[in-house]
Amino acid sequence: MAAAMDLFGRQGYHATTIAQIEAAAGLSAGAGGLYRHFKSKRAVLEEGLERQATAGRRLLSYLDGDALPDGRRERFLAVARAGLARLEEERDVNRLLLRDLAAFPDLLDLVRERELLRMHQAVTAFLRAELPDEQDPQAVAAVVMAAVSHYWIMADVYGGNHPHEVDTERFLRALVRLVVPEEQDVPTKR
Repeated sequence: MAAAMDLFGRQGYHATTIAQIEAAAGLSAGAGGLYRHFKSKRAVLEEGLERQATAGRRLLSYLDGDALPDGRRERFLAVARAGLARLEEERDVNRLLLRDLAAFPDLLDLVRERELLRMHQAVTAFLRAELPDEQDPQAVAAVVMAAVSHYWIMADVYGGNHPHEVDTERFLRALVRLVVPEEQDVPTKR
């Protein structure tokens, strides 16, 4: 699975062959060993997406947990960092989402429902708890997620170096300042 998702992420789903997956997984290339585990290349993709949805539970539990630091800005910074880390952990699936999943509307819907909407709901709930005076936490969550995702995408496209030459820490701290004004940075935990 890891070998297939890596190849899908680097080369694209359509450019990756079953023989390449078998070779990368240590099986005899072209011998059909993959078919002992999966009925098709698409089944491999489906399983990879399922694993991504399951892996997302760590970030969700982090958003709900008490392990966040003191101070609203620090909590928000920790969540934004966790979001970037999650995008990086699932780099191959995220690349597939951007490049290949439009060809599979049912799988695109699965990612939207099981990953994107779930994360959006969790970030919205986090913002509601952290910023009770915010008029539209759902929209703010969408803006925050878009900003973090776009930052990650651009850095990934440019080999890890964001083209605007703003390093990750500066980006995250600027995002925090925009979302959590200084006067709202209360030291009490939620």
